Amino acid sequence: MNRLLSSILTIGFLALGIVATEAKPVQLTADQIGVVEQTIKSLLKDQTNVSFGKPGAIATSTGSIMVCGRYNAKSGFAGYSGETAYRGQFDSADSETKYLPAFDIITMPENQTETDDLVKFCTNSGVDLPPISK
Repeated sequence: MNRLLSSILTIGFLALGIVATEAKPVQLTADQIGVVEQTIKSLLKDQTNVSFGKPGAIATSTGSIMVCGRYNAKSGFAGYSGETAYRGQFDSADSETKYLPAFDIITMPENQTETDDLVKFCTNSGVDLPPISK
């Protein structure tokens, strides 16, 4: 059992290393950033009181674009809940089309520990994830 767990962890770390070494930074367009922000807002209770930091992105070996960012939204108690990270992706798009591919949320943490873990994951994957500027 321990050998199996060790093997699974080793394969996981190797896979993360492959993603990190093949990742290429991507500059998101204003339209892509708009799609990301609108997608995040659509999942929030109060869609009008949210601020976003600059998202970071990398192109993966599969042709998709992994996006990491931060947002700060008002909670149900009328105060801001603090910066929360998110991770999502744009699937690879046909270069012939004029439409943006859909943005899919992969992770939206529910607490500070999960946010810290996601920030570490994004940073280790090669995505620069600056805090929200005030």
